[in-house]
Amino acid sequence: MSLGPLLHSAWEAAREGVLLFQNDQVLYLNPTAARLLGVEREKVAGRPLLLALRDHRLEALCRIGGEATIESRGRTLWAKALPGVLLLWDQSEEKNRLEALEESSRTLAHEFRTPVAGMLSLLEALQGGLKGKEAQEALQMLYQEAQRLRRLVEDLPLSRRPGLERTFALEELQGRLERFLAPLLAEKSAWIRWHTPHTVRANPDAVYQALLNLLENALKYGAGREIQVVSEEVLEGVRLEVRNEGEPLKEFERLFQAGQRGVHAANVRGTGLGLALVRRLAAGWGGRAYGRPLENGNAFGLIFPSKTSLNPESQSTKAPV
Repeated sequence: MSLGPLLHSAWEAAREGVLLFQNDQVLYLNPTAARLLGVEREKVAGRPLLLALRDHRLEALCRIGGEATIESRGRTLWAKALPGVLLLWDQSEEKNRLEALEESSRTLAHEFRTPVAGMLSLLEALQGGLKGKEAQEALQMLYQEAQRLRRLVEDLPLSRRPGLERTFALEELQGRLERFLAPLLAEKSAWIRWHTPHTVRANPDAVYQALLNLLENALKYGAGREIQVVSEEVLEGVRLEVRNEGEPLKEFERLFQAGQRGVHAANVRGTGLGLALVRRLAAGWGGRAYGRPLENGNAFGLIFPSKTSLNPESQSTKAPV
């Protein structure tokens, strides 16, 4: 039995693109090759090779042979040229998966860095001779950060939305955040003024992490000593904002992209992942993160949709879940 019909059937069904050519003329291309190259088979068969490839890099590869990865027509193509044969494989999904894995790895490292750094500072303080009540407070904070690390591990993979949601008062986060930020507040001679009377439904650890990142940004990049943390009712539900003095920014959306930093961040150490992580955490409870200019500063905030938030007047009639 001739192998010709079998080979033709195999090529027609192959996931790999197959193009046959001779003397710079297209002899055959299978459906996958036509799809990857964005052409119609009947219109390029028997025509010049470049008409089918429409890419001088692929044409050159056909002439000299070898392998290459080429970005073409919005795809990442692996191409291998043999005498009279061009093989094509779409690596776009693999590339996207690798980029997503790299981004997740960076986000994971950033998310773990904060509690680890805090635990190390607390351990150094205990080794330095903290006694009595201060030592007990440090141990309690160590326990809380260890618990948060455990929950972060349990919440993997990063693509999964945060769990452990409950209804809680935003005021619950105040003491823990101020204790954790005490060294940075002292270094900057700064303080936090709180007005957060609202109750929301979310993962408290996620809100804590998001608010911690916003406060750290305000301390690093703000010009004033006072930082305000304010919750208010808005049309969407409840917004929680961190406000600080400084030159109003002209652009905010770009800052929420991983690796992006503001024009005032040149002399401040950082990874550019903080606000990207804040946005991911806010999406986990169905909200969003944003930034907006103030008259003499900037505000970065979190939205809790109305279904996840309770106003102060309703707190007395609705018990926490």
